[in-house]
Amino acid sequence: MTIRDYIKRRFRTLALIFALAYATLQSLSICIRHWPEVFNAKSWSIVLGLTAPRVLLVIFAWFVIRVMTIACPRCFRPLGAAALAALIGNKKLKRCPQCRVSLDEPVKTTDRD
Repeated sequence: MTIRDYIKRRFRTLALIFALAYATLQSLSICIRHWPEVFNAKSWSIVLGLTAPRVLLVIFAWFVIRVMTIACPRCFRPLGAAALAALIGNKKLKRCPQCRVSLDEPVKTTDRD
């Protein structure tokens, strides 16, 4: 597996977490609106607040920050724009900005001291 594949796998995992979190909130919101007598407690009203569009923006901002901070498997520093370039298939950014390893090299982690 290349570093580029590693980045894509991390992105898919983060996208799955993002989608599941938002889908769960939306499902709970639908349940609360259709069966208000079942979800009568005050604590369930928090779910309605969490399904507002501004919460989607917060969750999306978390997602973007997590993608930008995917660590290089060699130097363990954030890849930043190189991670986004690897995801969209941009061949201009070919290296980690810190350790200069090619994104098309196999993943081999170095030992942390």
